[in-house]
Amino acid sequence: MFKLFLTLLLIVITSSCIMKDKDHGVVVCDNCALLKELSDAEYPDNPDISIRHKKYIKTEMSQISFVPNYGKFTITITPTKEKDDTVIMTNISLNEFIPTIPTSVKQDEYLSLLAIVNQEWNRNQVKWTGLDLRAVTPREFTVNGEKITRIDIARNCLNSYLWEVFFYAQEDGIDKVFYHGWFNFPKALYSDLFEQRNKLPFDKYAKHLESWVNPSSKEIDFSLIRKGIDTIETLKFKDLSNALYPLKGERKKKKKAIIYPANTARMTDFQTDSSTFATFSQPGYYNRKEPRKTQLGRFFRLENVGSKQTLSKNGGKCDELIFSFKGKNGEQTYFVFGGLNFADLPRLKTSDANSGKQYPMGIGNHPFYEDARSHDGLNSRENPYFALLMDNSGKWLDSHTIGIDGPLLHLDIKNPKLLHVWLLSFERHALVGHYTILLKN
Repeated sequence: MFKLFLTLLLIVITSSCIMKDKDHGVVVCDNCALLKELSDAEYPDNPDISIRHKKYIKTEMSQISFVPNYGKFTITITPTKEKDDTVIMTNISLNEFIPTIPTSVKQDEYLSLLAIVNQEWNRNQVKWTGLDLRAVTPREFTVNGEKITRIDIARNCLNSYLWEVFFYAQEDGIDKVFYHGWFNFPKALYSDLFEQRNKLPFDKYAKHLESWVNPSSKEIDFSLIRKGIDTIETLKFKDLSNALYPLKGERKKKKKAIIYPANTARMTDFQTDSSTFATFSQPGYYNRKEPRKTQLGRFFRLENVGSKQTLSKNGGKCDELIFSFKGKNGEQTYFVFGGLNFADLPRLKTSDANSGKQYPMGIGNHPFYEDARSHDGLNSRENPYFALLMDNSGKWLDSHTIGIDGPLLHLDIKNPKLLHVWLLSFERHALVGHYTILLKN
């Protein structure tokens, strides 16, 4: 009876926007997208193969729809098989998934472009779990006989429309992914949401967001991002890259995506332009057949670390670090990140570093992975966080070309004044540098 009710509900909410999908010949709605699963043959380099749920290859879903409801959305995920349940998530905000120009840089065309493209080019994956999941679903759903304990939605980093959805269920007392589907987010809806967020036409940035067109390299005006309230101080640091990072969690399952150097015992081996990783191919999967080149030789030697306290444009005091690297070929690279309060970072043992905070490159970005409440609570218009690479002239460098995704940060378990900074490789497959910084009081 309940299944009949859900079926009727789905018909009602989609009947006003029925259309024919030209590519697949199936009926979908205006704000719907077909879901696609990838088999092991299609995705042999899937990092989840060894840790996924036993039902992973048996679960099939048909389509996902986004029905507006007073500024938020009802997301309905429809199964392929009648015996499986339709999943309905209610009262979901999509605003923070959409690349947004921070208020502080909106007056500057170049920084606006950098902010927009780096928000799109970095993954943002959000999970609904526990109380959050029960709050957004009318009941605890099962798919293919397994009760859903967590739902993730991800906007991946390849273009505006390539998104993903995940279901998790308990197996052996652990949440494991048992469904992973890829879909093209409805283009008209994306454009509408972009224009609502930015008060600008989507067409102005479409070529960068739809086709990954690199911005030109220009000098960065940091005064628009934040205001320095003290001078740069030189900090004591140690380079601990002559050891290997802990092979746990994401790094353990992604080890198969490292092409060169393989089976290394230290991070310094990655600090060469010969390092390559599995690339991230459309619709969003790791592919060893297309090795991704890097310029990680730029991080060969850390020469100096500077610190300053800043005032963000929304009034908050923040911490900032400036790393100066000398590359193997003598090139100078500056890595600057700030808009954070280091005292808020978790205190961890080095062996638990993978539980540290992972931050992307860009201006005003959301973290790579968030829970739903944190995601909705972080307004990218006012988020003071930034992380940028520059050359010796202060001009922007594309972090994706160079091969890092951002910093992983945590405080030392024993000394809260000792900051650990790890460099996340391209697609976070590895950690390619580790530095401890003694912070000022």
